Amino acid sequence: MNLKGGTVIDGFATSDITNTISECVLHSINTQLIATIESSYFSQLSVTRNSVPYFPVRIYANEELKTSIFISEISIDPSIYFLIGNTMLNWAMDNECDLIISSSNIINPQQSKDVNSTEYSIAGIGNTEQARNRLKDSKISLQINGTIGGIPAVLLNQSSRLDIDLIILLVKIIEGIPDLRAATELSTTISRLVPGVVM
Repeated sequence: MNLKGGTVIDGFATSDITNTISECVLHSINTQLIATIESSYFSQLSVTRNSVPYFPVRIYANEELKTSIFISEISIDPSIYFLIGNTMLNWAMDNECDLIISSSNIINPQQSKDVNSTEYSIAGIGNTEQARNRLKDSKISLQINGTIGGIPAVLLNQSSRLDIDLIILLVKIIEGIPDLRAATELSTTISRLVPGVVM
């Protein structure tokens, strides 16, 4: 499958929103299963869909849209975040992809006080000037200061030595409350960055 010049979406289950986004992308575009990732470090699980068993960590892709997504249906232990992040980066490099998109949550203290608030804002971090320009062109504000953890942090740090653009989308959430509205806004933002991926 030719994915040269395409986009990789990080769908590892680091948050409820990441899970939602993964499912949105998977079902909004015509993807096919192209690879699985196995490791003795993973929780041993088999996922059955339409009577067919699948490995819990898989890679799907749409060749026409040059878009691929890593899907994980297990919790990833923090001790292997570095391994997972580098596996994704190396896979993207091997397939000559140009962009990786990941996401992370920010707790919004104001929204925590008002669960009926409908104000959301997505900010982004880019590892290169080109990635930051992609954010600006898509009318996504740049995160000026802050810290990122987990697999997105590995991607951000390690991509600095590679010739690949990386964008981390930061979405404000209400702590302890499943927030489908925030997930919807994040999905819309990804659609602006990846033409053809309509969610």
